[in-house]
Amino acid sequence: MLRYLSERKDIKVGKVVLVAPWINPDNNSEFDTADFFSFDIDPDFPARTKGVVVFISSDDYSEVVETVNILKDEVKGLKYKEYKNRGHFTSEEPGVKGFPDLLNTLV
Repeated sequence: MLRYLSERKDIKVGKVVLVAPWINPDNNSEFDTADFFSFDIDPDFPARTKGVVVFISSDDYSEVVETVNILKDEVKGLKYKEYKNRGHFTSEEPGVKGFPDLLNTLV
């Protein structure tokens, strides 16, 4: 979604929610992402939406935390929902049993 909205400046969409976004900030070759992350983030893409909310947990993977830090530095108008001890927001994470805040944000 991030790349699509950055490259398609003619597109307007509704609400956008990014949960633990990752853009391979260290260009880690361990991941077979080829050129998928070779794009410039449009700092104004949220203006073409009905709002962008980013969900992040402080104990997520370091690459995800770094991605969110990049977004904070480069993109205007994002809202953040920051959590502790939610890991990568999967059901396997200790203490994660559903995600009602995400549902409430979407509706």
